[in-house]
Amino acid sequence: MSPLSGLDTFLAVAEAGSLRRAAARLGVQPPAVSYQLKALEERIGASLFLRTTRSVTLTDAGRSLLARARPAMTELEGAIEDARSTSRTHKGKLKITLTHEPYRMVILPRLKEFHEQYPDIELELSFDEGFVDLAERGFHAGVRLGGHIREDMIAVRISPPFREAMFGAPSYLDTHGRPQAPADLLKHNCVYYRYIASNRHAQWRVMEDGAITSVDVRGNLTVNSTAALLDAARSGHGLAWLFRHSVEEDVRQGRLEVVLQDYAVEWPGYFLYYPKANASLQMLRDFVEHMRLGATGS
Repeated sequence: MSPLSGLDTFLAVAEAGSLRRAAARLGVQPPAVSYQLKALEERIGASLFLRTTRSVTLTDAGRSLLARARPAMTELEGAIEDARSTSRTHKGKLKITLTHEPYRMVILPRLKEFHEQYPDIELELSFDEGFVDLAERGFHAGVRLGGHIREDMIAVRISPPFREAMFGAPSYLDTHGRPQAPADLLKHNCVYYRYIASNRHAQWRVMEDGAITSVDVRGNLTVNSTAALLDAARSGHGLAWLFRHSVEEDVRQGRLEVVLQDYAVEWPGYFLYYPKANASLQMLRDFVEHMRLGATGS
């Protein structure tokens, strides 16, 4: 049994001067107070009160326990209140793991407004393409693609669904032709993207005849940076693959051209996820509500 068990009853009796008044303070019946007090005395191996029909008086053992237990209990109550306040306050350090894509697409456009509304919340954003153990690494939440999040996590949508895109510079396409079907990709030089976390090449996938299939493309350049991937495509090195929203501006400016749009695979979008244990953390709730798809400013 916990050494703290029964201490609140002991302190209530010591301060009230009677079992009945202590019971009223604790919101229980007097027999319950008597039972808990007796259990505490048996566990300690000493009587804590001298009981008469009119009053209860502390024994030497009781006075010794009271001298140490009262300040200890006050400190414990303070610690509990601090923990309660921490979970309710709109300030503190909030640690989020995410990848660069949702940061640029979702988080960054809403960040200034978030900090204007919650200036005392200090965000620490850690970029990692692989999944990390939130608890082990000390993160409060993460941002990842829907469909890749564990079922025991709470997941909140922060972006609409979006499509993949295969693209190249107009100069490259004018020279080498524009693919009309997925099989035509095999005739092109394709830029590979290698995931840093898994060290694997990203698959080139297409939606064909209602099913998602992979295309075993060929190429003579591999990069592990989306910035490098886009630079290679813009320079006319070959075709590249990425999410459509990452190339929209290049497409508008005429630097890149999307191909095989009818075969593009759709993703469910980005979600902010966190364990249920963090659901009551106020600063996390503030961040979730601000980033949630459909929130003001989204």
